[in-house]
Amino acid sequence: MSQAEQVVAILPTGAGKSLLFMLPCTLPDAGITILVVPLVALRGNLLQRIRDAKIDHVEWRPGEAREAALVVVSVEAACKPGFMKYARGLRAQQKLDRIVIDECHLTVTAANYRESVVDLTLIRSLRTQFVYLTATLPPYMRAEFEGRNYLYHPVTIRASSNRPNILYKVRRVDNRLGNILEQAAAEARHAWTESGLFDQSRDKIILYVRTRDEADILAEELGCELYTSKSGTEEEKAKALDRWIGIPSRPYIVATTALAEGFDYPYVRYVINVNEPDSLATFAQETGRAGRDGKLAHSLVMLPATWEAQGGDRSHSESSEASYKDDLTLRRQRERKGVHRYLKGEQCYRTSLTEELDLPQHRRWCMAEDAPCEICKTSHDEPIQPRETAREDVVPTGLELIQQEQLRAHSELARYRLGLAAVRGTCLLCRTMEEQWDHNFSLCSRQHDVFQERSKARQRQQGRGRQWLKRFTSCYWCLNPQVICQRAAEGTGGKRGGSCEDGDVVLPICYGIFNSVGGGEWIRDEFGREFANIEDFFDWLAEECYFGGGKAIQAVRVAARALLLIGG
Repeated sequence: MSQAEQVVAILPTGAGKSLLFMLPCTLPDAGITILVVPLVALRGNLLQRIRDAKIDHVEWRPGEAREAALVVVSVEAACKPGFMKYARGLRAQQKLDRIVIDECHLTVTAANYRESVVDLTLIRSLRTQFVYLTATLPPYMRAEFEGRNYLYHPVTIRASSNRPNILYKVRRVDNRLGNILEQAAAEARHAWTESGLFDQSRDKIILYVRTRDEADILAEELGCELYTSKSGTEEEKAKALDRWIGIPSRPYIVATTALAEGFDYPYVRYVINVNEPDSLATFAQETGRAGRDGKLAHSLVMLPATWEAQGGDRSHSESSEASYKDDLTLRRQRERKGVHRYLKGEQCYRTSLTEELDLPQHRRWCMAEDAPCEICKTSHDEPIQPRETAREDVVPTGLELIQQEQLRAHSELARYRLGLAAVRGTCLLCRTMEEQWDHNFSLCSRQHDVFQERSKARQRQQGRGRQWLKRFTSCYWCLNPQVICQRAAEGTGGKRGGSCEDGDVVLPICYGIFNSVGGGEWIRDEFGREFANIEDFFDWLAEECYFGGGKAIQAVRVAARALLLIGG
């Protein structure tokens, strides 16, 4: 209520974040609060709580013109022109008090696969207060979070993520008793029928798995509800949750991380994670579903008997022009290390969690107010000692660094445009191989070799159940990003018609570089990658990266560097 322009509130699950947008709506002379909700599970549950609290509200959908003290809108709708026009209208009438982004960490963690959370940052152009809410925003993510959301020295309120009523355990399965999914089902059944932990009229169990295939198998084994990103429409997902909550004889639900954030049923008593979590931030969200009534709840991670910490511990070289893919890799490596510290059990589980998720002063082990974890077994009388070596804190980027990045991206894009203009009408395949190149690629005798490799790459990925090119990353034909090729606009895959102005550049350059003398060494020096064959190279070329201020694929980075090499 201080009217600070940017506020970030990082508070643990169950700490009352919802009050930060509900309470202002009930005060005298309150203006309008817009609440942006990112998840289907969260939206349905949240709307019910808003109705129960009798708060005047509207669920905004395209074409909506009504006003209310609280306007609830999905991420997908919030980044569209229709909603921006609606919000600007409220601002012009001086009715808009603030915009609240719930589960705001998704602007970082979901940015590589969810276009809408990237586009959501455009609402920062509205002149109003912005409030960002989350239970998990580790300190090492702060710079990336502020950069993505164009924040400048926001007011940040952070509390310890510790959940004192959760008892943490990790267990390796015995292979003689069946595979890990079978044993997870057996653990859930035994806990429900034999442990005495549950009020069977209302308590529930969530089992989290890492893939949709595992979810299908485990849900069938338990004969229970299933919740994944592909579980049907919003209405179908809501009905699945209602059945699970409303029927006492259905204690279990199997879910992926699609149910990790924001779902607030108070009586989840047991959360089982099957296999290692993706990150401790995700794990905290998943286990955060448990014990929201404040009473004792249990968290169990089940690991295969052969589990060993793999990945995330290797070094990774950085450069001043590190791509989006490089940044993502670095973050994931750090996240894996945090997960492995937790799962190895070399220190209190609370210590591993708070070291990863909180500020140094929040580091702790199990104290008298905590349910002792499986490592501690009993409470400690004295607080844990500070770390001998301070953890590395990331300084926020702030507006200055955001502007520097925008300038770098603009320069990168401008150089690429000049390079493209300089080589039009020449054969880039022959040029990169230092052969006669004063002819158009469409007349080159080897053009079919390039197209054949592209077709084989597409077929390989289709055989693996995915597309060679992700949506919104590049033009289907020329592979350039949308900012270069308007044929790729709005992720239509080129269905708008027309032709690509630079249609025969990216792929011929990449093919020619790989097959040129010294090409493999150049690729290694420029990108730190080595490829045993052209099939692996073409698979890598389609991977998403960050180029010129937006999404692109690795092939564009190769083409841009190669244009500098050949004098384009």
